Amino acid sequence: MPHTPEQTSEASLGLKRGDLVLDTATGRVGEVMDNRWNRYQLRPLGGGREWHANPLNLVSPRMNGPRCPECRRIKSAYYAASHEGDREAAARWTTEMGLHQRAAHL
Repeated sequence: MPHTPEQTSEASLGLKRGDLVLDTATGRVGEVMDNRWNRYQLRPLGGGREWHANPLNLVSPRMNGPRCPECRRIKSAYYAASHEGDREAAARWTTEMGLHQRAAHL
């Protein structure tokens, strides 16, 4: 049975919704939102305008070993805000994680 373009590229990269990738064509890190017609739709960390990326230009961001202490601190604060129902604080921590990931891990 022939594969559609979405199935072929998704299977070859193994990316799924929510994965973080670096688009080497733009130098931007994004979260995978969708995959259609041999393109991935990416959203900037912390929100913003989505863009389409060629799968040949996508690589995993550099993550060496376990999370760093700052990653753990931000993630813990995010979960605490989410558990308390503080959506604004959770959004701020999401943005903070994106900024930290870009500065420390790329």
